[in-house]
Amino acid sequence: MRSTFSERLKKERERAGLSQTQLARMCGFSGTMISCMERGKSAGSEKVQVSVARALGVSPEWLRSGSGQREGDFPAPPPVAHQPFPERLKQLRKEAGLSQRQLANFVGVSISAVSCWETGIREVPAGNNLIRLSQALGLDPAEVMKVDGKNATPCNEVQLLAAFRALPEERQIEAIRLVETLKLAGN
Repeated sequence: MRSTFSERLKKERERAGLSQTQLARMCGFSGTMISCMERGKSAGSEKVQVSVARALGVSPEWLRSGSGQREGDFPAPPPVAHQPFPERLKQLRKEAGLSQRQLANFVGVSISAVSCWETGIREVPAGNNLIRLSQALGLDPAEVMKVDGKNATPCNEVQLLAAFRALPEERQIEAIRLVETLKLAGN
């Protein structure tokens, strides 16, 4: 019996010793995409299939159909192009299979807020909104904020900022003083 695309993908990924997230990062998209492909929920576009096949070192045609030569000398995939946060958010939302309404409901904001994040009209979400957004997409906040292959904001900074913003103003002032004291003590 001939294996399916999903079965070949999973077998090759496991043979390469990669997690779904690791393979996705090599290809420039989220682990959700690989998960959907392995479960047969999506085969991905031809461009996605070629990127995955090259990352695994197998023929795109073999991965897609099971025919032809399995291995070969294939050029490395092109580097991931610059992707501004609004485009990245829209891509991640679509890969997660969420509508703007569903994402807005999960984060606890309006559909308009999600639309503004995706078009760049509104600043990047911060604090609790960023944490809930990350949870909805099944990613770490730092992964959501990754732009140009670099983290724009490390996860611990996002968590610290969310906790800070939840404090009343007088407690924020105390927190700032405490951090300044700790910084001086560390020098």
